[in-house]
Amino acid sequence: MLNIDIDTGGTMTDGLVSGSAPRFGFNAVFSVKVETTPHDVTIAFMEVLEAARRRVGAATLRDLLDGVALIRWSSTITSNVLAQKTGPKLGLMVSAGHEDDLYTTPQDAATVVGSLVMRENITGISADAPDDEVRTAVKGLFDKGIRRINISLEGAFEDSSRERAIVAMIDAQYPDHFLGSIPALPASEILLRPDDATRTFVSLINAYVHPSLATTLYRAEETLKQEHSWRGNVLVGHINGGVARIGKTTAFDTIESGPLFGTHASAHEAAVHGDAKVLAIDVGGTTAKASAVQDGRVVDREDGHLFGIPVRTNLPLLRSIALGGGSVARAVDAAVTLGPDSMGAAPGPACYGLGGRNATTTDALVLLGYLSPTAFLDGRRTLDVEAARAAVVRNVGDPLGLSAQDAAQRIVDTAFDMTADLARETAAEMGWDPADTTVYAFGGNGPLFATGVAERIGARAVRLFGFGNVLSAYGSAISDVVHVYESAVHSSVAARAAAATLADEARRDLRGEGFDPDGAALVWEVRGASGTAVDTSVEGALSSVADPALVRLTARFALPSLDRDATADTADTADTADTADTAGAAAGGTGERGGIPTHNWASVAGSALTGPALVDGGAFTWLIGPGWSLDVDAHGDAVATRGGN
Repeated sequence: MLNIDIDTGGTMTDGLVSGSAPRFGFNAVFSVKVETTPHDVTIAFMEVLEAARRRVGAATLRDLLDGVALIRWSSTITSNVLAQKTGPKLGLMVSAGHEDDLYTTPQDAATVVGSLVMRENITGISADAPDDEVRTAVKGLFDKGIRRINISLEGAFEDSSRERAIVAMIDAQYPDHFLGSIPALPASEILLRPDDATRTFVSLINAYVHPSLATTLYRAEETLKQEHSWRGNVLVGHINGGVARIGKTTAFDTIESGPLFGTHASAHEAAVHGDAKVLAIDVGGTTAKASAVQDGRVVDREDGHLFGIPVRTNLPLLRSIALGGGSVARAVDAAVTLGPDSMGAAPGPACYGLGGRNATTTDALVLLGYLSPTAFLDGRRTLDVEAARAAVVRNVGDPLGLSAQDAAQRIVDTAFDMTADLARETAAEMGWDPADTTVYAFGGNGPLFATGVAERIGARAVRLFGFGNVLSAYGSAISDVVHVYESAVHSSVAARAAAATLADEARRDLRGEGFDPDGAALVWEVRGASGTAVDTSVEGALSSVADPALVRLTARFALPSLDRDATADTADTADTADTADTAGAAAGGTGERGGIPTHNWASVAGSALTGPALVDGGAFTWLIGPGWSLDVDAHGDAVATRGGN
């Protein structure tokens, strides 16, 4: 059976197909890359499946899906809604006296008031407010046109009965079979922590991004089931590096799941290679992101933030900037700036030939020869070098008095500098000396940035991957069903009671998804002021923590995983262009592009190269800078080292 893993980004949608389809004589693993369709991302989702159908050799999509066991989908859907502030009009009910501060400082409250929820749509109720007063408050919100109501009352962690009663009252007043129904959500169902502010913020984030995500996911699954008779279920990527059924996923679970699957893939590879301190750098078409892996584990933070919103709950360390292949380049005060605006996939960079006139990072990369104009998207689009040249000269070269090549180099140097600053800040947050780290570079543009960024921060080793341009999809392909449950507690007795509740919830969720709870692996984590303990039993973890404050359960059900040793084929090399400047590389030897020796990725496995060099893989390119040495293993993954290390 086949597994198909899809990752939807802001500019590109990636797919990774693995496994066997004996009916079609297929047993391999290959990647697919199509342009994201922002107006309806399910179009790109289906285009990945169509590309997979053609590659496998199935006559129809239904024929392909008959042999598909799993479809796992991660995305930036919720992240984009949160970043662009395109969610629905929310209402918020809080305890009287906290309408302005939302149980925190005015500065923290301001991160959601005016963006996720307008101040006039926040109402307070007293602890002893009669039902009629609550109904009047709800009607007042309804009359203002709100589409979802969040109920977040002070102290609801200890006793959530009042929140639940208000939700029941709203459901009775506005039943969901009426057109005027209003979804209402108690914050205590989203986060079991005593911090009222964090619980309020998380519930607002969840409600804000929920409609777009739910509409998209259900549309994709219904298309597969109703139009193509697929009998499976789409599994959705979570921020914890696992997947789950749509019905067992909250919108908050999925925020930044796409980029973080790349981080989880990095953690997997770091454990394999023994890299203790990893800076994971993901550069795509719209954003650049940095995360950290230590001793083979994704680094989390208890006091994190999502797009500037403080949330005091366990989140992976992930930092981002508005920089990617589509970032607009300008000349400002004798310097080059990039972003924050991006040309996206449409009209895209000038070199796409779709009407874009702004210079972008991609235009500069093409002009310098770092990207092959005939191998973009596996050769499905030819990039217009002259359009790139004209845009770079018009927007950067002429204003700064630079030649086209020098202007393009300034753009690329600026992009490398910005990404290096991001990596340096992430290392500083970890307390690491960048010289002691290994840089993992992935995403559509990450492998082009890798050695340039590493050199700027002083790192002496870089890892590159054959699936680096779709590493988030690779992270999905090695993922399992994972549910994480947690509860704040105040004593060992409360911890045991909470653990029993969490275990029951895990078994119920797994059974509801069609997975045998007895086949799941349970890991317990107990945190307190005296330390943290992890064990396969809650009693084992409690025995090491005298003052438990938090109990966390991770329930994992193993899924079929990509086995790279059993497969050797990749579509990344299937359509490598045979052009004048890369003819030697395409034939398996060495060509030249932009004055740089250029190699075909399929021909360099098990060999060593020295920079400067380009390695073309059809849908990706590695740029190896001067002074770097590259060793490629049998899988086509590589490590680049500098200065003889």
